[in-house]
Amino acid sequence: MAVEWIGFLVAVTILLVVSLKDLSLALLLGSVILGIATIGTTATLQSFARTVASADVVLLALAMGLFPILGSLLHETGALDDLIENLRVGRRLFLSLSAALIGLLPVPGGALLSAPLVDGDAATLSPERRFAINIWFRHVLIFIYPIGPTLLVPAKIAGVPVYAVIPYLLPFLVLLIALGYLFLLRDVDDEMTYAREADSGKLVKPLLLILIPPAIHLSLTALTPIEPTEIIIFFAVLASVVLAIVWGGLDIRKVARVTRAAKPWKFFFIIIGIYLFIYVFTEAGMDARISGLDVPLIVMCMGVAFFLAFVTGRTQVAASVVFPTYLSSAGLFVMPYSIFSITYLSIFLGHLLSPVHPCIPLSLEYFKTSIGAAFRTMGIPTAIMLCVAVVLFVLFT
Repeated sequence: MAVEWIGFLVAVTILLVVSLKDLSLALLLGSVILGIATIGTTATLQSFARTVASADVVLLALAMGLFPILGSLLHETGALDDLIENLRVGRRLFLSLSAALIGLLPVPGGALLSAPLVDGDAATLSPERRFAINIWFRHVLIFIYPIGPTLLVPAKIAGVPVYAVIPYLLPFLVLLIALGYLFLLRDVDDEMTYAREADSGKLVKPLLLILIPPAIHLSLTALTPIEPTEIIIFFAVLASVVLAIVWGGLDIRKVARVTRAAKPWKFFFIIIGIYLFIYVFTEAGMDARISGLDVPLIVMCMGVAFFLAFVTGRTQVAASVVFPTYLSSAGLFVMPYSIFSITYLSIFLGHLLSPVHPCIPLSLEYFKTSIGAAFRTMGIPTAIMLCVAVVLFVLFT
């Protein structure tokens, strides 16, 4: 048992340290160390083989590789400039609203859709500030989105009706937006200057290129039981890439140049690495080991909840450990709505910062910043939210 816990702690340390230089390598090393310490070399290799042979994982990784190409094409064809030039709102509202609305679109890797908008209209800000704006605001509405897995799955695990707990989450949503404005947007120049009059017709092309992937994905997922569903994601993004090439009139050489500059292979291997780590974590039974710890409820619901979401990048993993543990300890079948909302906030914040959460490494790569600088930028508002959660948990329990 001691060896398994040591292996887990070493794996997490390696993940956090090596990710400062190369996240895909960090995920691979962390997975290897965790696997050898818990399930053995043979089982670890088998887990790796199942991961790379999994059609849904590979298709998702390929789709994520297409997103930076799409973002580069938006720049190359001038579509992104048209969007920024003709969407006439203040800069602060543009930065927050564009990221938040795209965040609601049910396409994994959507951070790479909002990133070009933030990048293009906040070029004077530091890379870590642009990263933080993209991550923080693209997730604020996901926090209360009732049909998204971020909230829906934890609510089901806790036995609470998802729409019944949303009113309890709304004050946290307001605080998330307020802190994001205070620490990330307040000193941003709100004035936007334009060289010409607005042309609403020029909004059509960039908006279509951005909205086609989620529109295709949502429509086909609802209409046809295609498995794996990641094949829909791949072809949905591919359709937008092809359309951008056609609309932009790009030849093969320009497409090849844009593709090389986008470095899609980096995003492909990041997704593969994420799933390697998650699969080994699950097969090693670390979730069961953590749930078996005899710790106070406040540590479980605040500390362990945040930590699990941070380590796995999944609200579902943290919820599957923390909520059943709370229900068992309290002798309940349904979590009190107030306790659920506070614990879910802790899980959400861990998920928001997790280097295994796809939006984080993909955005780090896009904005060319380090995980340390990015976390320092988001650290204070996150710490404030966590302190609020801890205080409220103490009051309500």
